Amino acid sequence: MNRGLLAAVALSLGCGLLGASHHLATADVPGGTVVRTTPVAGTPHILDGRVFAVTRVGNTVILGGSFTRVRNEGSNTEVVRNGLVALDANTGQVSPVFNPNPGTSVTSLLPAADGTSVYVGGGFTSISGATRARVARIRVADGAVVPTFNAGTINGNVRDMALRNGRLWIAGAFTHVAGRSQPALATLDPDTGAYLPYMGLRVAGTHRGSGVTQVLKIDTTADGSRLVAVGNFDTLQGVRNHQLLMLDTSGASAQPATFRTGFYLTPCSSAFDTYMRDVAFSDDDSFFVVTTTGAYGGSTGACDTTARFETRTVSTDAPPSWINHTGGDTTYGVEVTPAAVYVGGHQRWQNNPFAGDRAGPGAVSREGIAALDPVNGLPLSWNPGRDKGVGVFDFLFDDRGLWVASDTTRIAGQLRSRIALLLKDGATRPTIRTPLLPNDVYTGGSTAALTGLLKRRYDGAVAGAVQDPPDGGINWSTVRGAFMVNGVLYLGQSDGSFTRRTFSGTRFGGAQVVNTSDLIVRLAAWHDEVAVMTGMFLDDNRVYFTLTGDPNLYYRYFTPESGVVGAQRYVAGTGVAGLDLRQARGMFLAGSQVYVATSTGTLVRVDWQRGGASGRLVAGTATTVSGPTLDGQTWGGRAMFLFQNATGGGA
Repeated sequence: MNRGLLAAVALSLGCGLLGASHHLATADVPGGTVVRTTPVAGTPHILDGRVFAVTRVGNTVILGGSFTRVRNEGSNTEVVRNGLVALDANTGQVSPVFNPNPGTSVTSLLPAADGTSVYVGGGFTSISGATRARVARIRVADGAVVPTFNAGTINGNVRDMALRNGRLWIAGAFTHVAGRSQPALATLDPDTGAYLPYMGLRVAGTHRGSGVTQVLKIDTTADGSRLVAVGNFDTLQGVRNHQLLMLDTSGASAQPATFRTGFYLTPCSSAFDTYMRDVAFSDDDSFFVVTTTGAYGGSTGACDTTARFETRTVSTDAPPSWINHTGGDTTYGVEVTPAAVYVGGHQRWQNNPFAGDRAGPGAVSREGIAALDPVNGLPLSWNPGRDKGVGVFDFLFDDRGLWVASDTTRIAGQLRSRIALLLKDGATRPTIRTPLLPNDVYTGGSTAALTGLLKRRYDGAVAGAVQDPPDGGINWSTVRGAFMVNGVLYLGQSDGSFTRRTFSGTRFGGAQVVNTSDLIVRLAAWHDEVAVMTGMFLDDNRVYFTLTGDPNLYYRYFTPESGVVGAQRYVAGTGVAGLDLRQARGMFLAGSQVYVATSTGTLVRVDWQRGGASGRLVAGTATTVSGPTLDGQTWGGRAMFLFQNATGGGA
């Protein structure tokens, strides 16, 4: 994985930080622009093998892999390039002078700080005619070795590298670096290649007692304070950090970070020494995403998943903030951008936790490549498709777009052999803003107007007079929950349907079925829940809801842009003192507070705490703020929602 070249963008992603002491009052979900779904013309064709790594230095893109032959787009002339090739970032033309010829696979590439050279990692022992064991630094202009950099003998493959705070990190299957015992993860001087003792911690063990101890992939935060690593290992300094570890790299020497997880203790298939495949931090360093292989391992395991974790978690067993299951197919490369988490492998589906090697309830087709919602992991609408092969082994997000390095020849139906560029100006989705008070509160299916719609102005303390707005021809007695997003009203109804329509406050658009998760195998459990809901609201791209006679607050992931509902249901908690959720008769979110109408006609306000995998009602904060005996207002109905216009503002 290569960190993008764009400046870091601070995202207010609502998952928050597990264990954090501060949470935002509102959790706007940022919009963003995904890359195009069709590749740009002009990239060269890599004619055999695999492209394992892609990076960029100035106007030159360098590819590393196991290939031997390339040709320019529009040319029939094949050019020999063993494991390394350079091309013009703008024209795609292969450099005629860059030919280091390492003679064996290159698995990692990393720009040097000088802007004119690149670090190369792999299994080679010579490159550009010079003796260099598994890591070298070469000039981009002509492929010549930088003679002042020599790391000496590294006795195993270098699989990945990172450059931060004046240190070159190398990761791989080695046990010794320049004669010193330092298994799997080490630091070098980036100018000379000399061994640096900064990383003196011991990585040891294996996942299944097979294979060799090795780190497959690493990434670092932009501020250089954290490094995360995945691979075939069990312990760090004798403490279990199974297949995933995090280092605190902010001090004078590398130290274990406060983050540990047991999520990757799942056995998965015995065919794999390790099922870890890639890891990448977000641009703002707040979270990282991990991809795996492993064959289908059930709906709760780590096999064949993409999962998000919060960087600053303080825990010995940190859970993922979200998990996306493919249903038994491998996801290899991952690239996190402000707009999307791009993943590529030989997966056929996303959102598919309940079936192995077939589409289960809720599965969404995303063949070989997908863009996931960073906030909940569900697939966005972006869907170019690619020949699956083994997978996408690396991504690079730069100022032109997304470079996709793989082992297959077609993406979006076009011939782009093993390397493709998708320009960055694709579709844009708007920010989803948390609704606020004062605002218009709509109530449908109330005792005062069973089939109609009512509204009243409310500022959190004083409710205005009840009004009778247009009802859109909807029989509101059949509605079971509602919320608005950017001028669109979402309705769950008694027949289990989930629909959306535009709503201006006076005019309703036609109903559209929200059924992306039903197109292959109907997500029946969701529709059964919709039919018996007693309240619903959206926060942080999660639909929270209550059910008839049930004390729990549940949630499912939901991405309005793609219309995908999460296949799995989760529990956000129960009611709190002063609020029994079995009495819920409508609810809405306003800022950092949830308002729940009850069967007695009262309106109860509860603080809403964001963080981790879901939000939660805060114990000790339930307050009855309105009701028949307080201010003469009677609340509750089949649906309650706050108005939100097309730009996310209230009425």
